[in-house]
Amino acid sequence: MKYYKFNLLVLFVLFMIFSCEEERLGFVSQVRDYNEQKTTDNDSILYFLNTMFYNYEEYESSGNNELVDFKIDTIQGENSDKTPLIDMVQEISFSVRDNNEDYVDHKAYVLQIREGMGDSPTVADSVFVTYKGMLLNLYEFDKTQVPIWLESLTVVKGFSSLMPYLKSATYQINSDGTYDFDNFGTAAIFFPSALGYYSRAQSAIPPYSPLIFVVDLHTFNQTDHDGDSVPSYLEDIDSNRYFDDDTDDDGLPNYRDLDDDGDGVPTRQEYDINNDGIPDDSDGDGTPDYLDDN
Repeated sequence: MKYYKFNLLVLFVLFMIFSCEEERLGFVSQVRDYNEQKTTDNDSILYFLNTMFYNYEEYESSGNNELVDFKIDTIQGENSDKTPLIDMVQEISFSVRDNNEDYVDHKAYVLQIREGMGDSPTVADSVFVTYKGMLLNLYEFDKTQVPIWLESLTVVKGFSSLMPYLKSATYQINSDGTYDFDNFGTAAIFFPSALGYYSRAQSAIPPYSPLIFVVDLHTFNQTDHDGDSVPSYLEDIDSNRYFDDDTDDDGLPNYRDLDDDGDGVPTRQEYDINNDGIPDDSDGDGTPDYLDDN
């Protein structure tokens, strides 16, 4: 009997160990409620923003073409007089779709560091950036100091949502074909796990992790993924930032569909034939031709 009880205890302990390991790796049997998790995440982010500062003095003393390593530290001791992040950020809101296809409002916080001189990309554009990704414990899980191209629709929502808050740089082309960028925009965003990977672990990122990204925007290209003459950012018809609108229900989202309304006429031939910048509406029914199969 004692041996039997001992085995039960061992099995229970092993079960708890493997359950915790499964959650750490992202294999959770039941996804947490989005409303409850958003409160937990927001509380953690607000505590972080109230007790931490970033190296703003180093940015202020650096040149406009100089990459600065974004650093965060605790407001204490010799840093007791530093300005907390909470006094520098802008609160923004998002509606995130949960597992029941319901929308749950979430908050994120944007820190403007350098304004930049050019235009701002949309959440759907291709961007040429340097960046750093961090957890709230300040662990750096990703970083690049050499500019790379990223497709905004392939990264987590928190990252792409920062793009409209950045402005691109000015640049010159050198004799050897290289580029020098100046006055590039820099900003950071602090966002809940629902705008990141939520319940899915990603290598060094545990499930349900709020994330931090700081991004330097060098330049960008406005995208038209399907080449139908409609910029991809306009193919989010309901403006929910999910880019899964499929007007003709053919299984292709509009931003990947050459014929958005499925009427046999390519979108390019229906969108704006007179080039006045306004989508054509031949029958005046309020639905532009490229979305109107009638």
